[in-house]
Amino acid sequence: MSTEVHGRPGRRTARHAHRPKSRRPRWIWLVPVVAAAVFAGFGCVRVVFPETSPASSSVDVVIPRPVGTVAAGPLTAVASLLGSLAPAPAQTPAAPVAQPTHPAGHAGAPAARPLPAQPPAAPATASGNPFAGSRFYVDPDSEAVAAVARLRNSVPADAAALSRIANTSHADWFGGDTANPDAVRTRVAGRVNEIRAAGALPVLVAYAIPNRDCGSYSAGGAGSPDSYRAWIAAFAAGIGRGSAAVILEPDAIAQTDCLSAADRQTRYSLLSNAVDVLARAGVAVYLDAGNATWHSAADTAARLRAAGVDRARGFALNVSNFDETADERAYAAAVSAALGGTAHAVIDTSRNGLGPAPGNVWCNPPGRALGAAPTGNTGDPIVDAYLWIKVPGESDGTCNGGPGAGQWWLDYALSLAARAAG
Repeated sequence: MSTEVHGRPGRRTARHAHRPKSRRPRWIWLVPVVAAAVFAGFGCVRVVFPETSPASSSVDVVIPRPVGTVAAGPLTAVASLLGSLAPAPAQTPAAPVAQPTHPAGHAGAPAARPLPAQPPAAPATASGNPFAGSRFYVDPDSEAVAAVARLRNSVPADAAALSRIANTSHADWFGGDTANPDAVRTRVAGRVNEIRAAGALPVLVAYAIPNRDCGSYSAGGAGSPDSYRAWIAAFAAGIGRGSAAVILEPDAIAQTDCLSAADRQTRYSLLSNAVDVLARAGVAVYLDAGNATWHSAADTAARLRAAGVDRARGFALNVSNFDETADERAYAAAVSAALGGTAHAVIDTSRNGLGPAPGNVWCNPPGRALGAAPTGNTGDPIVDAYLWIKVPGESDGTCNGGPGAGQWWLDYALSLAARAAG
């Protein structure tokens, strides 16, 4: 709810408008009084002279005496006062303060007074590694936590294995409500507030780009460019002011090859706008950039440039994939170098404990394992953090016996946890 503060209008009375012109000024008798006050040693004299014409306002004169000076004598005080009686130069009115506008179509809404156009605010992109010294949030209501509770008594070994997932932080994904910006704003704000209340850093994934996943297992996204712009604005509004990290649109850059030239240009424009919207909120933005086995470092760097990586913190690698961390670190260094060495990276280590499956099968491949736990201490100046961006145990899609993309799959979660090192 906004609060409007309105200035109190100046008061004018009818008697001021009809004052006889021949009447002597009524303030003459104040001179000896003021002089006496100054002589007595008062530090400041405030005199208000009535207006002399209908168009003028009262003259408010303040005559200060500098701290530490000796009070002036009567003649000096009177002279000082008389010298100050000339009205002060008119002050330039302050620029009007813009008032909150009413929603479009609001009945009875007053017409807004046009104000001079203001330059866009400079981006407030978060500087430095947002994960350095930050806490990671462990969701107490995750599917893994619920599974551990169910299995603790009946199958304690499985419960113990799943606790590796239940007790580890993962990113929060948002990709729905594309036709209802208010809903996504509310959902994001609720989650972010919960995480910040725990003293942790929100790590979110924005996943609603139009033509998402080239129509594959995770097809969907916003129905139009305008819908996406409204969605990302609401997403950013839900985050609010405060530290947060956002993985922006997994696969959106790496998969532009499936789009027409026009749609490809639109996608880069949408991603660039999303970077700016999030950066203005002070969010550390990491544009998803695929993985080391997808495109060359030079190709990926060119795609990132087109998407506005120069205004982001950097890029994300290996999201929902299985490449080994060492390979992704080397790739991150190559991509960053191609971008001038200023872009940083985060690497998804959620399921890369045993590296990729034979043939680089990416959709629910069997025999994989959990990877290194999330940390902001990577020992690599380019890599800001290892993260569990993909939620271990959530399906990649209806392949290799899995349920729909993003759905919890207990058997797969158990297989990942059982093979994890340590």
